[in-house]
Amino acid sequence: MHQLKSITLSLFIFFALSMKGQNAMVKSHQMNTMEKTKPTKQHQISLKKGDLFLVISSITKPDAQKAMNAYFQKVFPIASKYGFKPLANLPIDNIVAGSYKPNNFFGLYTWPNKEAAASFLKELPNSELKPMRLKIWDELKQSAIIIDQETTLTFSNEKVYEITMLYNKKKLKEKKINKHHGKVLFSKPVSGYEDLTSGSAPDYLAIIEWNSEEEARAYKYHAHGALDNEETFYTHIQISEDK
Repeated sequence: MHQLKSITLSLFIFFALSMKGQNAMVKSHQMNTMEKTKPTKQHQISLKKGDLFLVISSITKPDAQKAMNAYFQKVFPIASKYGFKPLANLPIDNIVAGSYKPNNFFGLYTWPNKEAAASFLKELPNSELKPMRLKIWDELKQSAIIIDQETTLTFSNEKVYEITMLYNKKKLKEKKINKHHGKVLFSKPVSGYEDLTSGSAPDYLAIIEWNSEEEARAYKYHAHGALDNEETFYTHIQISEDK
């Protein structure tokens, strides 16, 4: 666990890879919501056994773009050499539960295994990375999950995706979610966690698909129960126009 915690700290470096063009993307999503004639698009993610799957969000400092650009120019070529891959972005539409208020999106990423992340750290240690990180983010939360079996996640541009972190041994109510027309795409215990403020680690991370935000809220506020011991966000998948 200590080794994985050290690895997750280094992985924060990649979160803002897709920050450029974020405002345009959000505007595009709003237009898509209004234009019902647009075709359904899907984005599929394949996770292999042994992958280190990362879910990252942040509170980015104002005017951090210059520092961010320098950061990624330095670290991304090295990370790519060891197999690091961005998988998807899920822009945040609403914060539902918890006091944490990230100001952009959730990013999904992988390393091929935790050894690859450790190799990256040997070449570019945290002692060099951390001072640069602190110039970019006020907060940066990352949950890391070791994939124990082959997993495929399929996202649609017509759906709402609830991202939930559960704390203090709180359990996901999967039967109730299914009964209220939700679909649990992903639910796993968190293997490693880091943030910039020494906060508590979540026990579980889940991604839940809903047909609409209204449907998600109907479950959350009428069937789910108390919203304590969780951080919950409604998001949508970002899919490029050429897909």
